[in-house]
Amino acid sequence: MENKELKPKDVYRPIKARPLTSGGEQALYYLYQPITGSDAIAVYFTLLGDGEDPKQADYLHIDALNALDMGLPRFIAARKRLEGIGLLKVYVKDDPDLGQSYLYELLEPAAPSEFFQEETLALLLLHKVSEFKFKQLAQRFAPKAVERQGYQEVTSRFAQVYGQLDVTSEVALVEAETGAYQEVTDEATLKVDLSGLDWQFMQDFGEKKYIDPALYTKELREKLTFYHEFFGYTELELVELVAQAVSLETGELSYKELEKLAQAKSQLPKEQKAETTKEAPEQALRRKNAFLSQGYTEEDWQAVEAAEAYPPMKYLQALKKAKRSFVTKNEEWLLKDLVEKSPLPNPVINQLLNYVLVDQNKSDLNARLVNTIATDWSEKQLKTAIDAIQYVRQRKIEQKEQQTQKQTKQKQGTNRYNRPQKQETLEDWTKYTVKPADPALEAELDRQLKEFYQEEGDK
Repeated sequence: MENKELKPKDVYRPIKARPLTSGGEQALYYLYQPITGSDAIAVYFTLLGDGEDPKQADYLHIDALNALDMGLPRFIAARKRLEGIGLLKVYVKDDPDLGQSYLYELLEPAAPSEFFQEETLALLLLHKVSEFKFKQLAQRFAPKAVERQGYQEVTSRFAQVYGQLDVTSEVALVEAETGAYQEVTDEATLKVDLSGLDWQFMQDFGEKKYIDPALYTKELREKLTFYHEFFGYTELELVELVAQAVSLETGELSYKELEKLAQAKSQLPKEQKAETTKEAPEQALRRKNAFLSQGYTEEDWQAVEAAEAYPPMKYLQALKKAKRSFVTKNEEWLLKDLVEKSPLPNPVINQLLNYVLVDQNKSDLNARLVNTIATDWSEKQLKTAIDAIQYVRQRKIEQKEQQTQKQTKQKQGTNRYNRPQKQETLEDWTKYTVKPADPALEAELDRQLKEFYQEEGDK
């Protein structure tokens, strides 16, 4: 997490350990771009070009923004998408002379052949493109079969051509000069925090389900952690999913079956709510009274409790159900992307959904609006649903004051000799304002949400 806000005047230094391969370049254009969006790929190649300049190492962000023709929030959103997909590592330090300085380490994309072998990446791509397009891309980059029927291999062996070489004296030199090659680990990887689940408990409970503890590899732990964060599955539910995906005959785990089961379970009514750390009644009462004393209503507090109680997908389903609608595939993907890549805690993400769908009365989640808000809230380091509610209220107050000042200046007139200087207007999520819903609709929406929360509480 950044200590300060990124400013256009901040310095950055881009670096890549080795040149971008042709396979990596193809993967960026055809496979990564549908997932990250064109802005992210444009940022990647801009940083790559800067890093390859032999005469300059450090750059100003304002120059990159001008070259990319994008504002700072849009740049940050694109950069975070690169970070989330594993194509970029970001480091920051405070320089006494230059101020805040950034180091951007570009990572090598997975080559097409590796991309389609990585289940998570392949699924992400399938969620973004049509089934027809996915098949077309898979076939395009599929390894070509070599037809050897009727042929006999007559390839010469190494020893036949080069003989027995005496390399004893050269071994030390080779090891000294090639050591750096062995240390290069710049392949793009997806990272998740594995500390949120009790793995020892899951292994012990899994043994009762005839699950070999050796199956809990890093790959499986990363997948289960994502299911926990995105769908809200508990340790018990995750073990049940693994048990269903393990073959009774061989004891082997099918990752494809596990993904299918996890997706299918998310569409069913939830039998068991995610376990949450409940605060003491006295502490909860003090927190509630402190919140209400700031002028908020009982309905606002119920919204906070709901945001803290449910995982994002369940919360979104509740909002859409209350609006007599449904969660679309694009919304499902957008939320999945947000949970996986943004630093926002789940209650803050839920409050973001509430702001867009209820406060702004949007019919669906617009990707540009959601990402703009998420980027801003991430920079402000909002940690709780209450933080988000207070921040939204403060922004509304500031926006109203700015409108009042603007109207006052317009009435006073402008001196024709004092022309205002042109300034760059950065994208601001508060400009996405729609006419509020009528009171009757808001009341009906609140009623349906309360019914849903009551139904969930009784399970």
